[in-house]
Amino acid sequence: MRIAVDGYEVASPMGGVGRITSALTFQLAALEGDWGLRLYTRRSQNLQLPRNVEASELSPDHGYLGWQNGPLRRALRSWRPDLLLAPNYTLPLRCPVPAVLFEHDISFVSNPEWYSRRDALKMRWLVPRSLSRAAAVVTESEFSKGEIRKFFPFVPEEKIRVIYPGIDDRFLRVSEPRLSTWKRSKGLEGRRIIGYLGSIFTRRHVPELIEGVRLLRRTDPTLSLHLVGPDRTWPAQDIGKLVKGEEWVRWESRGLPDEDLPAFYSACDVFVYCSDYEGFGLPPLEALACGTVPLVLNRTSLAEVYAGMAGLLEQADPESIYRGLEELLQAETLRQEKLGEFNRQRSRFSWQRAGEELAGLIRKVVGGTRL
Repeated sequence: MRIAVDGYEVASPMGGVGRITSALTFQLAALEGDWGLRLYTRRSQNLQLPRNVEASELSPDHGYLGWQNGPLRRALRSWRPDLLLAPNYTLPLRCPVPAVLFEHDISFVSNPEWYSRRDALKMRWLVPRSLSRAAAVVTESEFSKGEIRKFFPFVPEEKIRVIYPGIDDRFLRVSEPRLSTWKRSKGLEGRRIIGYLGSIFTRRHVPELIEGVRLLRRTDPTLSLHLVGPDRTWPAQDIGKLVKGEEWVRWESRGLPDEDLPAFYSACDVFVYCSDYEGFGLPPLEALACGTVPLVLNRTSLAEVYAGMAGLLEQADPESIYRGLEELLQAETLRQEKLGEFNRQRSRFSWQRAGEELAGLIRKVVGGTRL
């Protein structure tokens, strides 16, 4: 069997879609050694690939829509794989092969005010077409499955599969010497750290987080805030202006190298992900694997996935974030209870299990089984 993988998001530094794409490609290669997989990327990534995975660079880069409907579609027509894995929300407009589509969330429909009019309209046009043409749809939470059924009722329930993502083996708490060296390199030695990682969208309440940490610093001036991720807020919130001149805020707007992520998560005393809407929310899971308890909003998929394993907030205003942080920072017993619950549930988040479920779905699609 020949499987093509849309690897546009497999780029460094790698975001959530890229990490999911990469992990599942490697799992399929390990589980199905007789399958041939071809990972189409937009630039050379120097990836160490299994023997049955071939990387194919497609250029020039015209932006995702142009790349997907130009170089990628031409490559699919030429190679004629049995299936396309499409992990980035949409399919090529005239996809020449059957496809399994990943729909991580549909916030562009539920909350279009978080996006520019152009982006929201584009997704509202492309996604329904992709959902109807996909042979199967994968999403990462029961919440997201419900959202797809709510806003796109033409998609049969049996066509949608929920597959929880896993945790990479590299996400472990780093040693104290390495942690000390990493904090020193970032100018954070001797500091208590509140961390955030991910694209900065309006729904993730980073300005409120900044103000919540500012409130907490009145009683603990050793606290620092470490933000990692680009500012993609709409309407623009100008995160740079908010943190300018604040020596206690470090903002890595271009992200961190993948190899630095375990040290980042391990360095945080609390990891914050106060998002109004998530299809799953991978960063809090990675933080837990590195021994850091997250603080999240008690809604959407975050309530489904992180119940018992994280501090849960009902609101994302500065005062609520301040109180939630204060409780987690001061209560060692509470943090250990939540880490213990994570360890009890960790088997739910396995890339091998996710790969096995995806491989079974692919066999059904290619074999013509009605979903």
